[in-house]
Amino acid sequence: MSEQDAIDAINKMLENFNSEKAKKTFRKWSKTMAFEFTDLEKIFYTNIEQGVPSEVIEGVPEGKIHVKITTDAATWKGIMAGEIGGMKAYTSKKLKVKGSMPDLLKLQKLMK
Repeated sequence: MSEQDAIDAINKMLENFNSEKAKKTFRKWSKTMAFEFTDLEKIFYTNIEQGVPSEVIEGVPEGKIHVKITTDAATWKGIMAGEIGGMKAYTSKKLKVKGSMPDLLKLQKLMK
């Protein structure tokens, strides 16, 4: 899996913020999300301001990370393509997530 594949999969998730339902759900949501890809040894992040995500940036964000997703690029791509269930990846320890439970439950809706 390439770095670009990982970024494309992140962008696929971020595109889901554009649905009418997501716009309503996340309109007051301002958080920093980080994605750590263990196989690439890279971290990417996005700042979401009132439900609108920034471009994906490589590196460790300054300040607090509200949600952190750790996985390998192939697993993340599979989740975003609907080939792997997020819960299955999580229970098989291929996916780790850190964040508050309300945030994680909200974000789960964007991963389908």
